[in-house]
Amino acid sequence: MDKFGLNNQVEKILRGENSSFLNLVEFNYVVNRTKHNINYKVFKLYDECEKVVIYTDRLDICLFEIECKSPITHREILGSLFSHNLSESSFGDIVVSDKCYIVLLDKIKDYMINNYKSIGKKDIKLIEKKIDYLKDFKPIFKDININISSLRIDNVISKLIPTSRNIAQNIIKDKKVLVNYEIISNCNYILKDTDIFSIRGIGKFKYIGINYVNKNGKSNILIKKYI
Repeated sequence: MDKFGLNNQVEKILRGENSSFLNLVEFNYVVNRTKHNINYKVFKLYDECEKVVIYTDRLDICLFEIECKSPITHREILGSLFSHNLSESSFGDIVVSDKCYIVLLDKIKDYMINNYKSIGKKDIKLIEKKIDYLKDFKPIFKDININISSLRIDNVISKLIPTSRNIAQNIIKDKKVLVNYEIISNCNYILKDTDIFSIRGIGKFKYIGINYVNKNGKSNILIKKYI
C-alpha cells in the first residue's frame, strides 16, 4: 500500500471505521500516526497471523471456510482472489490446514458470496464462521537447518534454493525477495532473529537464529518454512 493509501487508513480509523488488512510495515506506519489521537484495538485472526486490522469500536470483517471436494493450495486460493481483482488489503491471512479459510472486509462480502464459486476448475462453497473461530490456530512450519558462513540474505538464499551466490543476487536485484514485507535490493542485508522473508516462486520463511557454531567456524542456523 502506498503512502496515500496508508494516510487514508489513518483517516478511516480516526472516523471510527476499521482499517483494511495491514502487514507489519503498514501497521507500524498507521499506528505511529494514530496512537496519540485515539485508543485503538487490533484484530488478529490468530496469534502468528501476518495481517491485522486496526479498529476502535466496530469491526466490519467476516470469516469464511472454503468448502471444496478437492484439495486446494494457498497459491491457488491467492491466485483466485487476485483473479477477482481484489487488493491485498481487502483480505487477511489465508489459512490452509485440514480445511481452508479466508477473512475479508465486510464491504466485499456480498460480492464474494455471489461470485466466488470456483478456484480454478474446482467448485467451492463459502461457509461463514464466527470471526474468532481460528483464534487458537497454529500455523505449520517445516524446520530447515543449514550450515552457513554468513547471514547475508544472498548467502542464505543460495543455500536454501540451492543455487549459486550470483543467481541469488540476481533474484534480489530483480525485486523477487521481500524481508518483513518490503522488497529489498541490498544483497548485503544481514538477517536478524525472527525476520520473515519470502522468495517469489519459492516460498516464505522465518529466520529463527543460530543453533551453534561448528569447528569450521560456520553457523548452523534454523529457518522455518511456512507450509
